[in-house]
Amino acid sequence: MATHLLLVTTLLLLRTPAAEALMEPELCYVLDAILFLYGVTITVLYCRLKFLTRRESQQGAGKEQKEEAIYTGLSNEGQETYETLQMKSS
Repeated sequence: MATHLLLVTTLLLLRTPAAEALMEPELCYVLDAILFLYGVTITVLYCRLKFLTRRESQQGAGKEQKEEAIYTGLSNEGQETYETLQMKSS
């Protein structure tokens, strides 16, 4: 929602007659500021997601140990992963 508001505000500011007074360097500074805010926002969201998934994986470590106990008896030591198929001769 805030992103849409920022975008609409920026577009409205660029349509005003004062925007015509902006020369090329000033416009570049405005666009750089928008890009900087976008980069900071994306970085914060990425770090938040990374920390949340790490916390969930640490909390879920106990559950994984219980689930691994179910499969500990299974092994495929005597069985090859890929068995060759025998061609029938007719």
